[in-house]
Amino acid sequence: MGNQNTQIFRLINQGQEDEAIKCLQIQKNVNLLSSNGISVLRAALEKGQMKLFKYCYLRNAVLMPSLEKGRTILHRAIELGHYDLTWKLLRDSKTFKLSVDDQDINGKSSLHVAVELCDSDIVALLLKYNARKDLKDLTGKSPYDLALTIKYPGIEGILEQFNMEDYLAKPIHDDISPVRDQVSTQVSKETKIELEKGAKLFFLEKTLEESKVPMIKGEELELQDIINKGSSCLVYKGKWRGSEIAIKQFTTDYSESDKKMKKFAKELQVLTQVRHPNLLLLMGICIDKPNLCLITELVPNLTLFYAIHKNKERKLTLAERFSISIQLCKGISYLHSNNPPIIHRDLKPENCLMDHNLNVKIADFGLARFSSSFAQSEESMTTICIGTTRFMAPELFDNSKSENIGVEVDIWALGCLIVEIFSNKRPWHYISSSKANSIFFEIFNKKPLPIPDNVLPEIAEVVKECCRYNPKKRPSAQKVLEKLEIAKNIYILN
Repeated sequence: MGNQNTQIFRLINQGQEDEAIKCLQIQKNVNLLSSNGISVLRAALEKGQMKLFKYCYLRNAVLMPSLEKGRTILHRAIELGHYDLTWKLLRDSKTFKLSVDDQDINGKSSLHVAVELCDSDIVALLLKYNARKDLKDLTGKSPYDLALTIKYPGIEGILEQFNMEDYLAKPIHDDISPVRDQVSTQVSKETKIELEKGAKLFFLEKTLEESKVPMIKGEELELQDIINKGSSCLVYKGKWRGSEIAIKQFTTDYSESDKKMKKFAKELQVLTQVRHPNLLLLMGICIDKPNLCLITELVPNLTLFYAIHKNKERKLTLAERFSISIQLCKGISYLHSNNPPIIHRDLKPENCLMDHNLNVKIADFGLARFSSSFAQSEESMTTICIGTTRFMAPELFDNSKSENIGVEVDIWALGCLIVEIFSNKRPWHYISSSKANSIFFEIFNKKPLPIPDNVLPEIAEVVKECCRYNPKKRPSAQKVLEKLEIAKNIYILN
């Protein structure tokens, strides 16, 4: 028995949770302990192995040693930085009998823990599941209060997320009458959801086939390490038919209306035909995984944000800054030249990938909108205020201007990008993320985007043109490209 115990914990340590489950099925005992007195359930939690954890949990396995200070499994998953496990616990909160706002004996919620660790990705995830930023612990501090006092790197992004929450509408939940028969309602509702999900999946598959969007079978995909994560998706390094790829797996089921799915398929059809050296290649879509997956080329190295702000060993030269800016213009110009034009809507250094030779690939344009999409009245009204505050054009803050939104929003963001590339400072650099709402105030009062003194005069002029408050007076990406080429010839000798 001791050898079998050792084998199971060895498999857990090696990350082979499927094999560990097989061993447990043979032994029919989920309450095995390691030589250190650690139970299988606790070991799975520590390693972030959701499949094994859920298998043991559903069989009433013990958690040994128990969690301290009255903390929940959600608290612990966040402490360990297990994003994937945290997301799955939240998604299946009823099974695990937890709430996003559960508090420990000190009154700390999961959001308190994520803020203390400065984990902006998990903060974004918790906010998506409606975690309360105003919930106070026993010292009277809320997660937002904590964020204001912390001085560690990364806290600015968290404060910006908190401030954005004040401007974004919360989802509306269905009201279920307490008078109705709850048992019969629950059964019929669950059955209905499953039927609707199956029908939507069938419709999506049929629509994608008709649109000739490349579909990739889930069994052909090999998901490896998580290389990036956001509030709505996980990005894995993976393999497909021997080639290294990136797999973006969304953290929610695709359950929109038939009309929206048809539109989604048509957009994918165009995006899979987009071919440009400075745009991340979308290779296909997988719909037979638990969640929708987009498959793209893999760009191994870093983001533009890292190159500008984090790479202490190698600073970008002036020639490289020109090269990067010109590549960005080429990629954006290509998107805008489509018919109808494709609008990125979230251009920022974090969404610009670079290989070891600093070749730029604009990412996340697969979630972009066609310019014609903004004439959808009610539908577009809920999606205008989307993006990153520091890079958002003025018209994106005003729902009344939804019909007038076009490629010009990307030109404003391009101007902000160019400022950051040439100055090493974020747009609206004098406003801290703890006061991100001040950016709204500056834009409301039509204050010009600040341009630091270390920006070359020719570049400063380009930025001023890109960031005009009248969208129609902003230049095209092609015009910006031409002006950058002229400026480059002045400062860089071939």
